[in-house]
Amino acid sequence: MLSKYSDENKKIAMGFLSYISDLKDLNNLEQELQLYSEDENRQLYLWKSNMEDYSGIVALSFSDSTVFIEYVSLNPSYRSQSNVFKIFDDIQQKFPNLVILGNFNLSKQIQQWRQNKQKLEKDMKEKENS
Repeated sequence: MLSKYSDENKKIAMGFLSYISDLKDLNNLEQELQLYSEDENRQLYLWKSNMEDYSGIVALSFSDSTVFIEYVSLNPSYRSQSNVFKIFDDIQQKFPNLVILGNFNLSKQIQQWRQNKQKLEKDMKEKENS
């Protein structure tokens, strides 16, 4: 589940952002939060893997037809492909009319996620037809 970042979650967001090497410096971290709070085409979302605690943060930027995933930063105990795929699912659910793109590090995972979704959809159709 994605929840839009707000100042009341600043400490939580800072914790997840500090896992990113470029944001370990407090000044960089503060600038990043300010950038996302001032630019309407950029948004931070906290991600919950279940209904209890936040498990990570996702930085998104938007154009007319795309949502671009700048980065995903997860609590170390939640770092898995399946959780990243759940985040992609949540992004698609939240922004169904936008194409999901990602940075160089995420593009391969997004491609795998799409292939996985297509395979699941194909398998479900075959199951329905049999």
